[in-house]
Amino acid sequence: MAYTPPNTFTTATPLDAADVQGNLDALRVYLHEQVVGADLRAVQFVDGRHVQAPEWDPIRGLQHGVSGWQGSQWSGGAAVRVSFTTSAITGRRYTGAEQWVQQPGTGLTIDLRAPATILFHYWWEVEAGPDDGSRGPGTSDRYSYTAPYVGNVGLVIASASQEVVNNTNGWSVGTDAKGADSPYTYIGYGQHDGVHLDTTTGPQRYTVGLCSLSTIDRSAVLNWGVSIEVTYL
Repeated sequence: MAYTPPNTFTTATPLDAADVQGNLDALRVYLHEQVVGADLRAVQFVDGRHVQAPEWDPIRGLQHGVSGWQGSQWSGGAAVRVSFTTSAITGRRYTGAEQWVQQPGTGLTIDLRAPATILFHYWWEVEAGPDDGSRGPGTSDRYSYTAPYVGNVGLVIASASQEVVNNTNGWSVGTDAKGADSPYTYIGYGQHDGVHLDTTTGPQRYTVGLCSLSTIDRSAVLNWGVSIEVTYL
């Protein structure tokens, strides 16, 4: 049976809030109990020109529609677009000073039109080292760290950083292999992934990506991928 509002209104007469709410409650019950087929229009009731198609940016791999953003970038496969992270840039070789640097190609910048929930997915593969140079204070073990950042590297999500280790304590050139914890062909490789959840309170230009910090003289980022899901609130 068709939906019939329990209350009707006459033009130029005051509306009573209880009557309006009663109609809304009755409609909620009707929809909850499932609309019967006879109440559905057989002809087109949405004009195609009123449907907004999403905007697609094939260069950045991003799509924007009325509900938000989605898209991704990746390196193209192992060794296709190799980038590097090094202690020479991050300043962690001897001094212990902390300096995160952006990982090339992994950043995504979008224009948010409303408050939003943001999911940033990421993964990467690193071949760390080998680094057999002399160790400075506090760097007896050497690591390559990668973490997400928001806006710029001054806003690194350090709690989400993940590491790949190069050489363990006591390892030196020319020693016999002692197992999987010694050859850097084993210990110098790592693959990690993660998800960062964020929210915004209003329209803004939003940037998110990956950055690195290393105590190893050179590490090759062999493969990586980033993707973003944004839902307007």
